[in-house]
Amino acid sequence: MPPSSAPETSAAPSGRPGLAQAERQFVRSVVAGLVLLGAVAVAGPLLSYRSDVAGARAEFQSRMTREARVYAEALGLHLKLLQTELLRVSEGVGPDVKRELPTEDLQDLTTPHAGLFHAGVMVLDAQGKLRWSDPPLDEAQAQDGFATRPWFQQVLARQTSVVDAIAPGASLFVVAVPVVRAGQTTAVLAGLLDTGTALPGGRPLSNDLELLVLNASGDLFLPSAPPSWANVSRASGELRDFIREGVRPPSLDAMPETFLTATPVPGTGLHLVLAADETALLSGLRDRFLVQLLVLALLQVGTLVLFTVHWRRVYGLFREVESRSARQEKMAALGSAASLIAHEVKNSLNGLKAATGLVSPEGEGGLVVRTLHGQIDRLAHLATSLLNFGKPPVVRRVDVNLSQLVRDVVEGLRSLPEAGEVRVDVDVPPDAAPLSCDPLLLTTALDNLVRNAMEATVAAKDLGKVTEPQVRVRARLDADAAVVTVEDNGGGPPPDVEGHLFEPFHTSKPKGIGLGLAMTRQALEHQGGQLTFERLPDGSRFLLHLPRVPRP
Repeated sequence: MPPSSAPETSAAPSGRPGLAQAERQFVRSVVAGLVLLGAVAVAGPLLSYRSDVAGARAEFQSRMTREARVYAEALGLHLKLLQTELLRVSEGVGPDVKRELPTEDLQDLTTPHAGLFHAGVMVLDAQGKLRWSDPPLDEAQAQDGFATRPWFQQVLARQTSVVDAIAPGASLFVVAVPVVRAGQTTAVLAGLLDTGTALPGGRPLSNDLELLVLNASGDLFLPSAPPSWANVSRASGELRDFIREGVRPPSLDAMPETFLTATPVPGTGLHLVLAADETALLSGLRDRFLVQLLVLALLQVGTLVLFTVHWRRVYGLFREVESRSARQEKMAALGSAASLIAHEVKNSLNGLKAATGLVSPEGEGGLVVRTLHGQIDRLAHLATSLLNFGKPPVVRRVDVNLSQLVRDVVEGLRSLPEAGEVRVDVDVPPDAAPLSCDPLLLTTALDNLVRNAMEATVAAKDLGKVTEPQVRVRARLDADAAVVTVEDNGGGPPPDVEGHLFEPFHTSKPKGIGLGLAMTRQALEHQGGQLTFERLPDGSRFLLHLPRVPRP
C-alpha cells in the first residue's frame, strides 16, 4: 500500500472498526446463499428422479402383473385342452380296463409331431396298477404302482382332473382324468408332460424375464432349467411362502431390482411366478438423472464463476468509491487546515519580503539578502500551493502565446538557489499560434514541472550521481494539441515512488510535501489535458498534453 494511504489505513480501523468483519459476514452470507441455492437446485431433480422411479416402478409392476395373468390364462387354456382331450378318449375305456381300451386314440395322443403328450400316456386301474402305457414303462415303475401318489388319490377322491408332478421332486408332470362308470371311478387316464416340451411359457421370454410354474409342493413344472436364485435348497419353500403370503425370497437379496408376481393357473392347482429385472427400466431414468445433475453442476459452476467475476468487480468498485470518499474527506480537511496555515504564512512572508526589500542585494550582505529572497520565494510558492490545494480551480480561458509562456516560466525560476547549478535548455517554436487555455493554471503546471526537475538534478549532483545537472524544456504545437516536454538527468524517482507520483502528499524529497505533481495534473485535467510520466535511462520525462480545441 502506498505511503500516502498510510493515514487512511491507520484511521480506518478506528473510523470503521466493523468494516473487515462486515466484509467477512457478507462473504459468508453469499457462500451460504450459493450453497442453499445449490441444495435447492439439486433437490428438485432428486425429488423428480425419485418420483419418476416410483411411478415407473409402479407402472412396470402393474404391467408385469397383467402379463403374468395373461401367461397363466394361456397355460390354463392349454392344460384345459389337454384335459378335454383326455376326457374324450376316456369315454372309450370299458369296464374291463385291460381289454376294452381305445388303443388307436391313445396312441394318437403320443404321436411324435401331432400328439399332445410326447412323454407318454398311461391307463391305471382303480387300485393304481398300470394297465397300459405308450411308450411302455419299465417293470420297476409298473410294479411300484401309483396308488400312493397324491395326484392319483386326488383324482379318486374328487373325480376331477388333476395337474401335478408325477412324483414329489420330479420334473415330469401328469395330467390325469378319471374314468367314471355308474358313479364309480374305474380307471385313471394320465398324460405325461415333460418341461422340455413346447408349452406356453416353456421357452425363455426375454433376457429380463423369468417364468416359473410350480405346484403346491413347490415342484417346478416350468422351466426345465430354473434360474440360479430358485436353485438353492430352500428355494421351493421360499417360493411357496411368496405365493401364499407374498414374502420376497431372501435368495433375491443380491438382486434388489428383481420384481416378482404370482398368480394361479386357472383350472389347475398350479401357480405361475413371473420374475422381471428392473435394471433395464431404471437405467434409462438413472442416466437421465445423471445428465440432469451434470447439466445442473455445469450451470452452478458457471453461475458461481459469473457471480465471482461480477462480485469482484462490484467489490472493487465499492472499495474504490470508499477509498475515494475517504481521500476526499481527508483532502477537504487538510485543505481547510492548509488554507488557514497558508494565509498566516503569506502574511508573515509579506512582512519579510518588505523588510528584505529595504536592504540592497549588493555589497557585503548581498549573499545573505539573496538567500533570504530565495527562501521567501520558496515559502511563497509553498503557501500558494497550500492555498490552491483542496479546492477545484476555476478555468478562465484566454488566447496565449505558448512559446512566450514557457520562456517566462523558465526565466522566473532562475532566481532559485539551484538555478546557478543547473543548465536549462529551452526549445520552443519562434512564432507559435495562439493557444486557448488558462494561463495561470498552465503557468502553475509548468512551474511545478521545471522546479521539480531542477531540484532533482541538483540533488543527484550532491549525491555524486551526475556531474552536470541538465533540464530540457521543449514545446510544440501539433494539429490538435500543444505538447510540452520537461526532461532531466536526475536519475528519476525511486521505483517504489514511481507508481504514486501524482498522489497528494506522496514525495521522495526530504523537504517536500507532495503537492506539486498532484496540483499540476489537476490544473491540466480541468482544462481537458493530461500529464504523463516516462522513465529515461538517466532521468525522467514529463509530457504535458493540452488540446488546442477546448473539450465540451
